[in-house]
Amino acid sequence: MRGLKGVALPIGAIIILLILFSLLAPSFFQPNTAVTILRESSALLVVAIGMTFVVLMGSIDLSVGATVTLAGLVSATVAKDGSWILAILAGIAVGVIVGLANGVIFAYAKVPSFLTTLGMSLVVGGVGLWFVGGRPVQVFNLDFTNISQGRFLLGLPNIALWAILLWAIISYVGAKTRFGRYTFAIGGAEVVSGLAGIPIRRMKLWVLVLSGVMAAIAGVLLASRIGAATPGMGDRLTLDSIAAVVIGGTALTGGVGGVHRTILGVLVITTLSVGLNTMGVAPYLQDIIQGAVVILAVALTLDRSKLTVIK
Repeated sequence: MRGLKGVALPIGAIIILLILFSLLAPSFFQPNTAVTILRESSALLVVAIGMTFVVLMGSIDLSVGATVTLAGLVSATVAKDGSWILAILAGIAVGVIVGLANGVIFAYAKVPSFLTTLGMSLVVGGVGLWFVGGRPVQVFNLDFTNISQGRFLLGLPNIALWAILLWAIISYVGAKTRFGRYTFAIGGAEVVSGLAGIPIRRMKLWVLVLSGVMAAIAGVLLASRIGAATPGMGDRLTLDSIAAVVIGGTALTGGVGGVHRTILGVLVITTLSVGLNTMGVAPYLQDIIQGAVVILAVALTLDRSKLTVIK
C-alpha cells in the first residue's frame, strides 16, 4: 500500500496539473508543450537520479548545483578550443573529484553529509567563479552543442533521450544490483546493515561519487543545450532535485523509494513550472507555489513510523 501511495500521489498530481493548466491557459494543451516539458526536465532528471541514491541512504547532497555549474564551465571552456570528447570527459572528471571529496569527508572523516556537501558547494562554487573570472563561456563547437540540441529520434531533443537512457540504466542498477540493495539497506537500518557485513563507508563513498557524476553529466548536457555556460546556472537544481526525489516517493528518512519513482517527481515540478510560465505568473509567485508543493509532498511522503522525535 505504501508503494502504491508513493506512485499514485505524483501521478495524480501530474494529471491534475495537466487538466488545470489546459483550462486556465488554452495554449498549454499542444504538442510543443510536451516537447518543452521533456527538454526542461532533462537536466533536473539527471541530477535527481544521483540525488535519489543519496536520499535513499538517509543522507543529502547540497553540492550538486555547484557541481553542475563547474562541470558546465569546464566542459564549455574545453569545447570552445578543443575536442567535444575531451570536453565531456573533463566535465565528468569534475563530478568524480567532487564526489570523491564529499565521500571521503562524509564516510571516513565522519562529517555529516549536510555539512560536508554544504561546505563543498561553497568551495566548488568559488572555484567555478575563479576558473572563468565570473564571466559566461560561449560555445560555437557544433559537435558539442549537437549533443543536446540535435534531434536524433522521433523529433525529441537529444538531451531528453540522454536523460531517459540514464534513468533507465540507473533504475535497473537501483532495483536489480547489489549496489542498489545495499543503498536501500543502509537507509532502512544502517547499524543492522553494518552487522550484516555491508561495507557502509565504502557504499557511502560511491553513492556520493555517483551523485557527483550525475550532476556533472547534467552540467555538460545543460552547457551543450544552451551553447554556453554561466556562473550559477546549476544553483536552482539543488533544491529542485531534492524536491523531485521526495515528490516522487523517496522518503527523506531513507530506505523507501527509488530512481524509477523520481521521474514522476521531476515531471510534477517541470509541468508546474512550464504551466506557470505559460500563464505568465510572476517568478516570485512561482517560487511561493513551488515551495508550498514541496512542503505538501514531504508531509504526504514522510515515513513517520521511523521518527521517534521530530527536531
